[in-house]
Amino acid sequence: MHGILLLDKPSGISSNQVLQQIKKIFYFSKLGYSGILDPLASGILPILIGEGTKFSKYLENSIKTYHVILKLGQSTSTYDSEGVIVENKIINFSDCEFYNFLNMFKGHITQLPPMYSSVKYQGIQLYKYARKNFIVPRILRKIYIYKLECIKRYDNFVELKIVCSKGTYVRTLVHDLGQMLKCGAHVIFLRRLQIASYNIQDSITLKKIYKLKRCYSILKNYDIFLKLIIPLKVIFFALPEIRFFSPVILQKKNKICFILYRHEGIIRITIEKSKDMFIIGHINKFGTLVSCKILNID
Repeated sequence: MHGILLLDKPSGISSNQVLQQIKKIFYFSKLGYSGILDPLASGILPILIGEGTKFSKYLENSIKTYHVILKLGQSTSTYDSEGVIVENKIINFSDCEFYNFLNMFKGHITQLPPMYSSVKYQGIQLYKYARKNFIVPRILRKIYIYKLECIKRYDNFVELKIVCSKGTYVRTLVHDLGQMLKCGAHVIFLRRLQIASYNIQDSITLKKIYKLKRCYSILKNYDIFLKLIIPLKVIFFALPEIRFFSPVILQKKNKICFILYRHEGIIRITIEKSKDMFIIGHINKFGTLVSCKILNID
């Protein structure tokens, strides 16, 4: 079986813990996920099955949409409500100041990854240093915020809708906004609504999967599970296409190969002389094919 299961991850559990539960239910030998979510966060988490794991980095590099609620007046060690409160401050800014600062986070910005993250320094995750109260050097990341909309403001809480590029830490964005407002802020609720073209409305909860498992145990009907998985062919043929006349491109696998095409992201590659070959590629913002992989769909 190859494809993608769109899971609605619950809050209070890590992405890896969710994956281990799915493994026990489905018994697939090759499973993974794309676009890790913090334990606090809920929302769409693509579970990749079999050859579907080859789509991992392409989904990670895609545009994502989040619904976040932040609390003003408090800063925490982890930039969310799971951390220790490190500072309390009085909230003192006007509506005009708030929206002016909010607009400063739109478009191209830079972020410093939080110490409580899985980013590595000298081969070790940052959160392991943080747990020992060590602060190590981190590299600024360039990201892009496509949309930053204030849904609601009430008391010391703010609801935002964020559409952002790969590598964006919503926790850091909230923390940095709090610093600009000179009152501090941290995330108390975070939900991913969309990743690439996949929407939360198309996902299924763990609770419902366990309910289906009980039905399977009674009915012995494995088709119940199969209907949850998006087949690889459906995913593949929904991608933008580039055609080549010969498989020479495969000789440049994982090497730079310049092509004239204005589409950043994942594509499918059709070889005119070998139409039974299923190939996915990744094009960067410069129109360069930076990698390609053959899929075993059948």
